[in-house]
Amino acid sequence: MLGHEAIATSSGPVVDLEPLFKELESERALADSIREKSKDLDRCFRALSSLLNGIHSTPGSRIDSLIDQTVPLFHRTRAVVAELAELIPEHQYYRWNDDFSFSIKNLCASVALTVLISTGTLVTKDQTAQVLGLAGKPSLETRLKLSTEEYLHGVINFLNELSRLAVNSVTLGDFRTPVRLATFVKDVHAGFQLLNLKNDSLRKRFDGIKYDVKKIEEIVYDISLRGLIKGEDDGSNGVAFPKGSQARQALVLRLAGQASA
Repeated sequence: MLGHEAIATSSGPVVDLEPLFKELESERALADSIREKSKDLDRCFRALSSLLNGIHSTPGSRIDSLIDQTVPLFHRTRAVVAELAELIPEHQYYRWNDDFSFSIKNLCASVALTVLISTGTLVTKDQTAQVLGLAGKPSLETRLKLSTEEYLHGVINFLNELSRLAVNSVTLGDFRTPVRLATFVKDVHAGFQLLNLKNDSLRKRFDGIKYDVKKIEEIVYDISLRGLIKGEDDGSNGVAFPKGSQARQALVLRLAGQASA
């Protein structure tokens, strides 16, 4: 009876499939390993998301404590990213990208949200890669990297969260944060308008940003009408007060575990 090792004729075996079966099993094992490690990456995001959800009920005076708690979670994320990169064969990033791209986009959103609430600025793509352990390692670029598309999707993901933050800030009696968020979202929306987006998915999601802008503007209009915004914004209340690029870079180094002692 013929086994899977070869296809034989009366003159002997003419096709030996044994190497192909071994190759197939090896590829299946690799796919399973990458899929499992991608799940670990998603767990990292969910841990960060659960923690960052606290911004909706945390006064601005206690935000620094919340930021401190993200540091070990980002450290864990970088460890998982490194383990995932080790599994992916060289020059096969695009082959396996679909397995982990969704988690990478979500993690980008977590980085962006963390940086915004602390510094009032938009984290750059390179800084995001730095926090996630995807920068400064040329040997990893053919295995795992942060694509521009993933970064932009992550930015849109976190923008969708800001209208909710604006509403909850008002509930906490914080009337400055919605004004800052309105300015920030409008600036980012204007930046996206300068991009000639060819990607259908990005284009559709970008079109949705205008609804986030509208929601936050309505909140600002409402509290302005009630005379709840008084005086100059000195950054003493709320979150997302603009602190500039130096403050952002200092925070990025801290989140990336590279801050000087």
